[in-house]
Amino acid sequence: MVKQLFLVGYMGAGKTSTAKALSLRTGHPMIDLDEEFERREGISISDLFEQKGEATFRSKESSLLLDIAGCSSFPIVSCGGGIMANRENVQVMKAHGFVVWIDTPFEEILERLRSNLDKRPLLAAMGYPIEEHQIRAHYEHRREDYANSDERIGELTEEALQALANRINREV
Repeated sequence: MVKQLFLVGYMGAGKTSTAKALSLRTGHPMIDLDEEFERREGISISDLFEQKGEATFRSKESSLLLDIAGCSSFPIVSCGGGIMANRENVQVMKAHGFVVWIDTPFEEILERLRSNLDKRPLLAAMGYPIEEHQIRAHYEHRREDYANSDERIGELTEEALQALANRINREV
């Protein structure tokens, strides 16, 4: 069985950027679950949220995770920000590899989110204008889910990236 690295964290934490960097360092392919979701479903996550709601998205997201988990084609997986809210998803990821939480400071995440609000369906669901306290409350709630990860990275330093790359090369 292939061991996969599942990158989790709040929206804007840098999961996809980290996955791409690790893919370049290791030569192993990566997959972004949100991008793959949109490719398979033929609809943007924002549009699906708007048309069918978050519950439908979460159900489909879990099904996609089941398809990808254990797939040797994708040893590096960038997950959506809410994937850890479902305990079954956590069990699936842990059964097929290790879960790494990219724990980017809130202020940095907030700055990133402000620059592309239109691409964040959960923020759109909060209504406009979005208040910082709303995002912070959601962020703090999600941190409880991310605490179930196997590892937490508070700062994506060169050393942290290299340690993850080494781990991937050992496990895959």
